[in-house]
Amino acid sequence: MNTSIEQPMVEQLIEKLKIQLIDGNLNYDDFRKVYDDLRRLQRKFQNLLQMATEDQRGRKEGEKFQRLYQHVAGWRASDLMESLKRIGFALKKDSALKDAFDRQGYRILELVRAGKRDEAFHAILRIFVSSKKQFPSLLVEAFKPVYSDELFKIFLFSFLSGILSKEETEQETQ
Repeated sequence: MNTSIEQPMVEQLIEKLKIQLIDGNLNYDDFRKVYDDLRRLQRKFQNLLQMATEDQRGRKEGEKFQRLYQHVAGWRASDLMESLKRIGFALKKDSALKDAFDRQGYRILELVRAGKRDEAFHAILRIFVSSKKQFPSLLVEAFKPVYSDELFKIFLFSFLSGILSKEETEQETQ
């Protein structure tokens, strides 16, 4: 079955935005809603595609699913990087976590630089467990093997730059 799937609701929303543009009566909230809806739909699709990729592993179609999954995951890379940085800034307010990351920061940075995902994950997870804090689900996303080593490093450096930064920045207050 090789048919295109139409999204009538999304198409209707896009048409509404086009009309606003033509009429010159732009409503930011409508544009923002379409953006949020598209991001939510993309995340749901990525999750389904991840399950399909795992299901098809080792089968004839498995490589195709893997390539598509990597492509879709790449769409989200920029958003994930910014979200991880914001999480780092937010966690910096917890003094126990901040102190633990300050003590282990250089070691974790070196593990990330060397591309040692398992060891970096273990070191960070240990900090959260010992502080009795929940490990952020978006941080788990950064460790998934679908992302290249370069993206993994960027994700973790973004997170660590938030939690290890010394001075308060404008982004922390947002």
